[in-house]
Amino acid sequence: MKKYTIFIGFLSFLLFFGLLGNVANANEKERDEYTFGEIEQLLVNYLDKNGNNLEIGTPDFTEFVINQMHYDSDQKLAKLPEYHLFVAYFAEYLHQLSLFETEIMAEYNPSTISSDSSIADKTVLDYSGEKFSMSYLKDVTLGEIKEEILQEEREIAKLQESKQPNSEIMATINVAAARAYATKYYKNYNTAYPRYSNDCTNFVSQILHAGGRKQVTVATTSTLVRDTKYWFIRKRAGDGVWTRSSSWSLVEDLYSHLVRSHTVYTSSNKSNIVSQARPGDVIQFKKSGADRYTHAMWVNNKVAKSSSKIDLLLAGHTNDYLTRSLDDITGYSTYRIIKM
Repeated sequence: MKKYTIFIGFLSFLLFFGLLGNVANANEKERDEYTFGEIEQLLVNYLDKNGNNLEIGTPDFTEFVINQMHYDSDQKLAKLPEYHLFVAYFAEYLHQLSLFETEIMAEYNPSTISSDSSIADKTVLDYSGEKFSMSYLKDVTLGEIKEEILQEEREIAKLQESKQPNSEIMATINVAAARAYATKYYKNYNTAYPRYSNDCTNFVSQILHAGGRKQVTVATTSTLVRDTKYWFIRKRAGDGVWTRSSSWSLVEDLYSHLVRSHTVYTSSNKSNIVSQARPGDVIQFKKSGADRYTHAMWVNNKVAKSSSKIDLLLAGHTNDYLTRSLDDITGYSTYRIIKM
């Protein structure tokens, strides 16, 4: 009888704690159920606790986000179990910031920017005086944004399937001319163009254009064209205000434009990327935990590091490089080449 009682007690113990475990799992919030407002508050709490008094939307915070995406620079943050939530937030932050700056660029007067050296190093956001915030996404969940992105990717896949070659825009990039441009402006930004807080795609577009890729324009007085069929930036007649396509400066919109006429290769294996890429191509990067690609660079060269090791040297902005080794880029997990 005593053994039977002990057995029943032990079984009850297991059932009790097993049920508690199931309840805990059931109550644990799924990744896609988190809102951006909730993640932002978790991030603010972490920053405050660690004496890092950064305000969301400021240039210092944007620099922090970019360095975290590129280098996992705050290793303490990177080791937190909820880091994947912060990465998803950072990815959307960079996307929304780029879109925000593209939309407010009507405030940019190119003739003023080019002639006033005191503001030549300022971004669109600095110059406009506007303040960026993610507050409009505070009640939006990661899952809702993920579904939007998946829908965009389905639409892009259709564009790839119906690809219609255009000899004018598919002409081979003049790598020497593109490289000369990258060399001249990777550090000293070209003031003939606006400068963004996250300037990577803007610079890649400039390099491609310098290498001979023709702009794909549309007759419009609008300051912003969201249709990714187009790829251009120019001054509007009469007032000198920029009119441009979002594909000129947004990572995913540039991709959506280029896949209409170019082949794409995607891999999480760097060796495969090195094998497939060649000078003149564009590479875009996605970080583990992110739903979006958030960074773009241009393939400056392909070199032998040893008899058995080939590497890619990449040019890009934010941060500024002319010959950044792909080997040294450790912050990302997935790469896609747009073959130019």
